Amino acid sequence: MTAIYIQRNHTLGHQGIRDLSEQVAQSLANDYQVTWQWQGEQLTFRRSGAKGVLVPEPHQVTIEMKLGLMLIPFAPVIRQGIESQLDTLLI
Repeated sequence: MTAIYIQRNHTLGHQGIRDLSEQVAQSLANDYQVTWQWQGEQLTFRRSGAKGVLVPEPHQVTIEMKLGLMLIPFAPVIRQGIESQLDTLLI
């Protein structure tokens, strides 16, 4: 498995970072056909060959995604897409 790890700082409040988390998760759902749900204060997502978690904390947001064998060749594209989405939403 290949792991993608992305972390960004933010100045959003609790509701702001939750809203941003859902926007990122919905974008992942649209682009990569993942399903997502809140599990406590973490947003988990998965699809065949991939699973991950988005952790919204008071001053940073972290995304960890594990890709199975079939998705490893797409890891750089997936990483760039997530980073671009996060950076756009955090501006």
